[in-house]
Amino acid sequence: MKKILFVLTFFIGTISTFAQDLDQYKYIIIPEKFEFSKEENQYQLNTLTKFLFEKYGFETIMKSEQKPLDLQENYCLGLTAYVKDNSGLFVTKLVVQLEDCRGNIVLETKEGRSRIKDFKDAHHEALRDAFSTIKELNYKYDPSEVSAPTASEEAPQAVEKAEVAKPEPKTEPVRTSKKIETPTTAPAEVVVKNPMIENASAKELNFEKDGINYSLKKSDSGYSFYQENSEEPFAVLAKFGGQNDFIYKSLTRQGVAYFDEGGNLIVEYLNAENKSVKLVYKASAN
Repeated sequence: MKKILFVLTFFIGTISTFAQDLDQYKYIIIPEKFEFSKEENQYQLNTLTKFLFEKYGFETIMKSEQKPLDLQENYCLGLTAYVKDNSGLFVTKLVVQLEDCRGNIVLETKEGRSRIKDFKDAHHEALRDAFSTIKELNYKYDPSEVSAPTASEEAPQAVEKAEVAKPEPKTEPVRTSKKIETPTTAPAEVVVKNPMIENASAKELNFEKDGINYSLKKSDSGYSFYQENSEEPFAVLAKFGGQNDFIYKSLTRQGVAYFDEGGNLIVEYLNAENKSVKLVYKASAN
């Protein structure tokens, strides 16, 4: 009995210390594409990862984005997030890992699971299940715990900059005695079916839901979302990664938003019961 109590006490103490250690990290760096994905932000999983980390108190930044000054000076302020897919034939299984600037895994969540057949819904449910580990950390950034990076810890940043600045090898132009003719006709224009892509330059986009008209008005950071006859927006869509993905924020809700192939606006968020809610605003010509 004493052995069991000792093990439990040690285990609880280890978890507490581990959570305390994460407080020294200010940023979570999220890649636009996970290793198992076939394309960027597949199933809106990267967007959801960003949203969930922010929900539990972390400050996030995409890997391709300009790094804040303090992160540039101390790369060890950030942890890189990875999602590992351990799925089987009938069960979707996802694990979230956090890697520090030395390449060490400082946190691995429990294996989130889902038996939903739809791939996107299954990955979303499994990821949210895995994030229950993150929720239990009660994370809060504490600058007093941050330690100065050593020369070896600054290496990842130096390598990253070096790769960007590396010049491409010069190639000698091929000499030919034949005269190169300039084509007189332009290549055929590619026809894009997605109305959102066709209207990418439009300053206002219109939608309809439950008999009510809505509009998106373009801004520097994304879109402001208005209901008909309202002068103030009730939500904003902040740019995330590619052209088609956004973080959705209102006074009472926070989630993700994207446009489907028909140009309809899809908003997904978690309600008070922590259940996924999906809203569809149909594209309108009005």
